[in-house]
Amino acid sequence: MAETKRSPPSLTEKNVTNVTTPAAAPRQLDAASIYQVHVHQVSRWAERLAGPYLDVEDIVHEVFIIAYERMSTFRGDSTLSTWLFGITDRVVRHRRRKERWRRWLSGSADETAGHLPSDGSDPLRVAERNQAAAAVYRVLDRLNERDRQILILCELEEMSTDEVAALLDIQPTNVRVRLHRARTRFVHAYEDCEGKQPQEEENHVIG
Repeated sequence: MAETKRSPPSLTEKNVTNVTTPAAAPRQLDAASIYQVHVHQVSRWAERLAGPYLDVEDIVHEVFIIAYERMSTFRGDSTLSTWLFGITDRVVRHRRRKERWRRWLSGSADETAGHLPSDGSDPLRVAERNQAAAAVYRVLDRLNERDRQILILCELEEMSTDEVAALLDIQPTNVRVRLHRARTRFVHAYEDCEGKQPQEEENHVIG
């Protein structure tokens, strides 16, 4: 019987409410106003960049602690949003590295996926959304950080080329080139992941 090839999971899967609210940086850098204006934006970045396995609230807390400590170093060479995104991205990368080691030592990513949060909706639909999110992030996690970042911003966050360019402080042309290459590598990573899954299932049955 011919094997039916499945399509890659959709990167536009609405596993989290899609609300992107660009926030203008306040003129005067005081901790209270920065938090009030940017907390939802930072939370959104953290949620998307981290995926389903990390504590978003804890990441946001760490981002603002670092921002407060380094506030005096912000010179306005980039926007405040770009500066905060850079901090968020570095915090998430560090925690993802730690989480990879933790999962490697204690169990598989599939076991961790069982702890995805529920939003109180129908349990079957929640499970389906969680499985879809886990499937997307399993492939994303096989990519390098630059590909992963650009796909999350452009595809999951559905930000425009100009918005991503402003956030990353790069040219719109560079965004388009990165996105094209990242999409290609995503498909290859998915196909590689799909190719290994039947063998893993066969080994599991044999074992």
